[in-house]
Amino acid sequence: MKQLFIYALTFLAVMLPVLYFVILGEKDEKPDSPADSAEEEKKRREKEETPHLFRLLKPFSDLLNTVGTGTLLRYLFPGHSQSLQKKLVFAGLKLNPEDVYCCQMILGISAALAAAVVTALLVDSENRISIPIAALIALWLGSSVPGIVIGNRAQQRRMDILRAIPYSIDLIASAMRGGLDFSAAIRFYVKLGIPGPLTDEYSQMLREMELGVIRITALQNMAERIQIKEFTSFAAAIALGTELGAPLTETMEIQGEEMRKARFALAECKAQRAPSLMLLPMALFILPAVFIIILTPVFLKMREAGVPLF
Repeated sequence: MKQLFIYALTFLAVMLPVLYFVILGEKDEKPDSPADSAEEEKKRREKEETPHLFRLLKPFSDLLNTVGTGTLLRYLFPGHSQSLQKKLVFAGLKLNPEDVYCCQMILGISAALAAAVVTALLVDSENRISIPIAALIALWLGSSVPGIVIGNRAQQRRMDILRAIPYSIDLIASAMRGGLDFSAAIRFYVKLGIPGPLTDEYSQMLREMELGVIRITALQNMAERIQIKEFTSFAAAIALGTELGAPLTETMEIQGEEMRKARFALAECKAQRAPSLMLLPMALFILPAVFIIILTPVFLKMREAGVPLF
């Protein structure tokens, strides 16, 4: 039985990279037309935005989804599925909860089997109780990996949006000073083609406005998607300015300046905290190594001289 597990794990270890390059590998072909080029560029961007882990496990998660595994888990955990869907939207991932559940199942079961096999090979017959314990711990750790990946991507996307918001507001306000209305200014910013998640969010807002959603509602929807306090304040200021009849250009410029000041203040705060944050790794890793390097020759000399050390 042990050999069967070892053979199975070895087969998976060999076949996973092969399946990745065979199934997920892209063909280096030139597009036939500009339209095909734009479509291929869009697909390439979506693929690059998907974390490597989900791309690697996609064939297996699709196989589980065909038998309804992801749908069943989503039905069993509706509250968690809604929360997970919001996290995926915030992270900008073109995934659904079913894909995440299937990836969690694959990684959890694979890690549990690997831990059980390794523990069974290392422990003796008197400590067999450690096998299920190791398997449960590995199951929990493996199933937690997709959530960690989504959280890291969401945090990175949040920082990218936060850095770009003040400058985007300045560009939109400048376009409005040039005679464009709010929708045309948003369209102008989107057509600039500035890469980043904020451009994608503005594109989504522009599509909503073109479908008949009013400006304030589209801004509030965008604020709810990106979940950034500064942009939520900006949307509230625009809504208040619209109700009071205040010039939007001046309101946007003031909000952009406030966001820029808040960003600089946050950077200064992080810079001031950096020395104190370095103390812990210094005390745990650097100082002990320095003491060992300095004191080891002293102890060796004392030992050669016959001096009692302890």
